[in-house]
Amino acid sequence: MKRISITMVVLALVAFGCGGQSSPTSSPNSMSGGATPLLGNEGNGVVHRVSAGGADIDASAHTDANFSLVAIQHANGEVSGEYTDQFGQGNGGFHATVNCLLVVGNQAWISGVITSGGVPGVDFTGLPVITRVADNGTSANDPPDAISFSFIGNPAPCTAAPPLPLFPMTDGQVNVD
Repeated sequence: MKRISITMVVLALVAFGCGGQSSPTSSPNSMSGGATPLLGNEGNGVVHRVSAGGADIDASAHTDANFSLVAIQHANGEVSGEYTDQFGQGNGGFHATVNCLLVVGNQAWISGVITSGGVPGVDFTGLPVITRVADNGTSANDPPDAISFSFIGNPAPCTAAPPLPLFPMTDGQVNVD
């Protein structure tokens, strides 16, 4: 029940927009033509790869809520990937195709279009979705990696870098390369 309330709050936020959107102060835009491929493949190498997966924010709540995403930006500018978010306790979820990736330092914004899913009585198919993740390292002294909620219906492309709130993960891993 708590998850449904959170989902409805997120949907309400989406309905009114994120507001106060701002770009990051640094400018290493992953969509710029000056990016250097991490892996060479005749100009079609990988410039950025972001993956995240685990329980939604608090694994101790035992809600069965989880998410998983992989987003890849290729040297030719194309972005590919998949993104799922299961809300837990049978309260729905979705699958999306990733079409936008912005990497700035240890953070990434990922957006795409929902290909299937929803909450009971509401179909999300065709709606845009955006999220943000942070890779805070793996040493014992590093803070935990962080994720934002999935903002469904928000038409902002990831390159707008909206200030989506980040929450520390208690289980799972984010990798931003």
